Amino acid sequence: MKFKTIALAALAAVAAPSFAAVQVGGEIGDAEYVFVATNSAGSYFQDLGATTGFIAGNYGKTFTQSVAGAEWNKFLAFGGTNTTWAIIAAQPLGDGFNPGEINAWTTRNVNQALGTIQNSQSNDGTSNLAVSFLTADAKSSPKVADNRLASAFGTSAYFDNGTLSFNGFFNARNAVGTQASMVYLTPSNEVSDLPSLFTVLNSTASFNGSTVTITTAVPEPSTYAMLFAGLAAVGFMARRRKA
Repeated sequence: MKFKTIALAALAAVAAPSFAAVQVGGEIGDAEYVFVATNSAGSYFQDLGATTGFIAGNYGKTFTQSVAGAEWNKFLAFGGTNTTWAIIAAQPLGDGFNPGEINAWTTRNVNQALGTIQNSQSNDGTSNLAVSFLTADAKSSPKVADNRLASAFGTSAYFDNGTLSFNGFFNARNAVGTQASMVYLTPSNEVSDLPSLFTVLNSTASFNGSTVTITTAVPEPSTYAMLFAGLAAVGFMARRRKA
């Protein structure tokens, strides 16, 4: 895990100076969502530029972003069939197994059961995703905010099904035209093979082949106290581990 932390720091240092790299660090709420589409011929990466905190607080509203442009056209030109997509924010803030150290906000395949991914699996999958996001950002051209990159199968920035499924332990991928629920994952404790903590988020996501959509419902009044208490607890644990 320490190797992955070093790799993240190195990639962030390379990517940060000239453009707005996808955010995978900072504080809880700072991580940015990324949209990825993939098939057997290639993959497409788009930094949505929307943080987990922004989406969570966007009650009763819908965030949309088009994929139209040169990189999306390049992805389509690769060919390939059975394209699937995922929206994920990855935020490794440490290298341990306490809640809030390594965090992922992700779409969930309709057939993906909850409570099955273990702490070590969640941590490794999230850290790998963060490295992959920064790699794609670094390879994008021109260097602009909210970067986009099409990558052919077999290239270093290609996103395969395993990467978008937390190394095969949590399927975040969905078929084009389907709506997906969203989940927050973080380790539960220091026991690597125990199930990770999960929270079903108040947001749903979809992709119709041209537009990414994330809709956040208005929480029931009774859920506000639990929501704020949970965020405070995770933030406290993350700050304590960084201190």
